[in-house]
Amino acid sequence: MQPPQDPFRPAGSENAQDPMAQWTQVPFPGQMNYQAPPAYPQAGQVPPPAQLRPEVNYPQQMAQPYAPQAQAPQQVPPMQTQTYAQRPEMAAPQPVYETPKTGMPGTKKTSNRTVYVVLSLVALIFAAIVIIRMVAPAQVNFAHVEVGALSARYSGDAVVVRNETVYTQDGVSQIDYKVPEGATVQRGDPVATVYSSGFSNKEWTTLNNYRAQIKEKQKQLMADAASDPKMLNLMSQVTERAMEVQRLVQGTPGSLIRQEELLAQVIMERQVHIKQKYSEDQKLTRLYDDENTQLQRISSWTKQYAPNTDGLVSFYTDGFELALNMNNYNQFTPAQVRKIYQGEVPKTDNQLSRKAVSIYRVVRQEPWVVLMLCNEKEWTPVEGRSYNLLIESFENTIVEAKVESFTRSGGELLVRLLIYDTEKLPDVLYIRSCKVQLGENVNSLAVPSRAIYMREGKKGVVMTTEGGEYWTGVEVISDDGQTAYIIPENPGVLYQGVRVRLF
Repeated sequence: MQPPQDPFRPAGSENAQDPMAQWTQVPFPGQMNYQAPPAYPQAGQVPPPAQLRPEVNYPQQMAQPYAPQAQAPQQVPPMQTQTYAQRPEMAAPQPVYETPKTGMPGTKKTSNRTVYVVLSLVALIFAAIVIIRMVAPAQVNFAHVEVGALSARYSGDAVVVRNETVYTQDGVSQIDYKVPEGATVQRGDPVATVYSSGFSNKEWTTLNNYRAQIKEKQKQLMADAASDPKMLNLMSQVTERAMEVQRLVQGTPGSLIRQEELLAQVIMERQVHIKQKYSEDQKLTRLYDDENTQLQRISSWTKQYAPNTDGLVSFYTDGFELALNMNNYNQFTPAQVRKIYQGEVPKTDNQLSRKAVSIYRVVRQEPWVVLMLCNEKEWTPVEGRSYNLLIESFENTIVEAKVESFTRSGGELLVRLLIYDTEKLPDVLYIRSCKVQLGENVNSLAVPSRAIYMREGKKGVVMTTEGGEYWTGVEVISDDGQTAYIIPENPGVLYQGVRVRLF
């Protein structure tokens, strides 16, 4: 852009419409000396625009200031008129030369505000840390051993294993039991008479026919025994025992089994008396001989059973006696025990034949086992520790059980519990699968969890005494992250009140 050739541009140029642009003074480059406009000649008269008086030599014809036309003052804005009228001493604003824009962004000054904010935050954080350390209590580095009773309960499915022997026979047609169910028997006591499959019921029909004839003959003899005092006494006792049994059946308190035994004993005494009293009666003697002959014939088809050990006798079996017993219970995996609980009989070498029939079983009054599939699979049992075992059945049974061993596999936890309470055997005589609950009440010591310190792979605590610090081993029963229940290896050293270090 070139500067104008003439320092003044008269009215009537391209900016004639703008009253302020009629007299515009444009300085030459480098010449920026200005002077204040002269005083107004008359009040109310608008002075001409400020004249720039550069230190240059103007032409002679332009030596005097150029007077504006008469209409120029009317076109000046009122604010300009008022400004100059009110402040005539005010100098004209000095124009500033601006560098032409090049299109390139200018350099911006970097603000220090962000730095001040960061430094302020750091100072506040540091002050907060100092205040917290001054106000908050110092971390405790020691604690004292306390007495803590730990109680826990575990539940699960279980299988009962007894020390029992089952007696079987192939081809059985009939069984006569000599003792009641659940009776305690000794070795050699007759328990049952078993009839083989070749035995025919016709033999029983013949025997019962002879016995019916004997009974009718005895009735005739008793009716004619009015002069026999002993016979009359025995008949009276039989009648009294029979009436007593009837009253017990109707609800009178008493032992029905005992009365039945007394009635059978009196009847037997009466029969013996009749046999001795009328031994010369030929018909009665012949009927007795026929009965004995038939009994001998039947005995050829029978077998007498007697146990070879003492124990409780039961005539009910479930098929697990040979497959699951005290000799092999520790060989089963958790998955196999789960199948047994569901009723599947494991296959063994001692399988019964298809014709075999279980006659009875004898349960020895010895320690027995419960195989427990624990629901709390993360629990780690302590071998050798005793627990209270609740067996849920028709009548709940509580026994003391000792952890013999445990196996964890296939997502199952199998705990083998050994029970020495043989008096509870009648309560589990007919139980194979059941629900159980294992309760634990342990008198232990309690310390903060931070007091447990590992040394050479063993857990222990560091005791703080007047003589120094000493490490002693402990068994951690339970640890919930806050409190650890422990049993010391040396109770004479670690006990209630001892000071221990926290880590």
